Amino acid sequence: MSRAPFSRKMQGSAWIFGDKMDVDWHIISYETTRGLGHGSGAKIPEEILSQYCMVEVDPDFPKKVKSGDFIVGGRNFGYGHDHDNSCQAILGVGVPAVICESSNGNFIRNSIHHGLPIVEVPGITQMVKEGDTLEVDLEAGVVKNLSSEEELHFNPYPEAILQILGTGGLYSQLQKQLKG
Repeated sequence: MSRAPFSRKMQGSAWIFGDKMDVDWHIISYETTRGLGHGSGAKIPEEILSQYCMVEVDPDFPKKVKSGDFIVGGRNFGYGHDHDNSCQAILGVGVPAVICESSNGNFIRNSIHHGLPIVEVPGITQMVKEGDTLEVDLEAGVVKNLSSEEELHFNPYPEAILQILGTGGLYSQLQKQLKG
């Protein structure tokens, strides 16, 4: 699978995960990334990391998720160490955004740097069931459950961050600026 194209307004199915999804255990285990060469200075491609995305919680997740689907998480999604393999694994399976009750500042920052929006929306786990079709509008600050016709609001992403996400993240934007 590969990265879903960025869009300010996107639609996809929901995959539900609980509270306290740790970057080094639940999202992608540190033992796995270490075995793949993390720490040796070599960059692990998203396509490789994607094979291990969320397998500690749902072993078949990388096979079941479709490009454009969303991860919906509870409180503290992405907590733990400041490792960025987790957001790369999520992008690698084609998930264009994570929608959660709350997250960790390090995870949000790393995700933006790699081009993955993290949408914090209190009440999302009560509004969404697995398989529901969601529409996320980063510019308007709205998550709509198209299956139930309910919606929740969040602080819209600022234009500067939307531009960074639109280039594939801060790292991608900086590479383009250095070349240009």
